[in-house]
Amino acid sequence: MVEPRMKIIGEKCECPQYSLVSIRKAFNGGFISAGGYDRDDGNQAVAENRTDLVAYGRLFLANPDLPRRFELNALLNEYN
Repeated sequence: MVEPRMKIIGEKCECPQYSLVSIRKAFNGGFISAGGYDRDDGNQAVAENRTDLVAYGRLFLANPDLPRRFELNALLNEYN
């Protein structure tokens, strides 16, 4: 599932947090979330049982060694 991370209304940005929780509760299988997570957000989502796994699309494309960088808490290349 892709977590909608922000919604811009006019000049105001609203960030709906934890919008997939109800779907997570209704689904009985493994649950993978994506949508703009960084290392800390992803770890928190798993720790709070909001997901089983986190997918990192753009971060992974810019950092093919992403698991190692997360392990070392190293700087990340920016994606464009």
